[in-house]
Amino acid sequence: MLNAQVRRQPNKIRKPCSTEESTKSYLRLNEGQIEELGSEFNAWRGAGPRGIVKSEQMVMTLLDYLAGGGYYRQVGRSAGLSTSAAFRHTHLVADFLFDIARHHIQLPQHDEMQRLSSELRYPDGEVKNVILYIDGYIARIQRPDHAGNAYFCGRHGKSCDSLNTQYVTDQFGKVRHIITGLPGSTHDKTATEWSRTFMDFLDNLPDGYITIGDPAYRNLHRNVGHRFVGHGLTDEQQQFNDDITRLRQVIERTIGATQLKWRMAQMKENRLAAKGGIIFASKLIVSMAVLHNRYTNYL
Repeated sequence: MLNAQVRRQPNKIRKPCSTEESTKSYLRLNEGQIEELGSEFNAWRGAGPRGIVKSEQMVMTLLDYLAGGGYYRQVGRSAGLSTSAAFRHTHLVADFLFDIARHHIQLPQHDEMQRLSSELRYPDGEVKNVILYIDGYIARIQRPDHAGNAYFCGRHGKSCDSLNTQYVTDQFGKVRHIITGLPGSTHDKTATEWSRTFMDFLDNLPDGYITIGDPAYRNLHRNVGHRFVGHGLTDEQQQFNDDITRLRQVIERTIGATQLKWRMAQMKENRLAAKGGIIFASKLIVSMAVLHNRYTNYL
């Protein structure tokens, strides 16, 4: 019997990192992209032409940190830096990426909606245009000092201190809005309601346009759709569930792609640094979304 034909060669850059391997080969960005990001970072910190090489090294330190699992000592050793220098570099570059996030993570404007929409037919025959997709995940963090169990999530298989993170994406896998900073035990619907920006966006959606999520977002807003739940569904309702599940694959794949590329987003032994508070951890989560939109958005 002939062996099945391999569809394509393994894509090395899609493999998740492990702590045993050299993180130098898993920076996720190519040399040109690192130079571009380093140049922008150098201008942001006002270092002048002589600081470009140093800025690129600092950017590589953060990429190493995100892809390698968040160990300052390991990052410093691979880059020839002290642990304290690795700490300073990751914090400064994270501040830079967080500052420019508003340019790369934006909710759609009205002139974009037709291009981003996908039709969804309801059981009663009404057709809605889906433009955005929402779902959440939790990012593991260190227990903040004096926080007690405030950030502890006790869900099965996810018992750890963590942050609830909500992704809102379009059909092309681009992150359009991100909500983070709340404890991992926070319900997805509650976490979404904390974003006044996103709720205002939903209020102002034109007629016929909706965002879709899973049943956790029931009763969030009239412009958020979800599949039917319960027993005894009609054939039309089951067909609707199949259609909405097919459309929602893009948000699941976007979250999965982020976790696959950046070890810091995975539920493994690594934890986002948060001993002094959750601000830095939240900035890292936003930084990963910025990098996804700019360079690593291939689902």
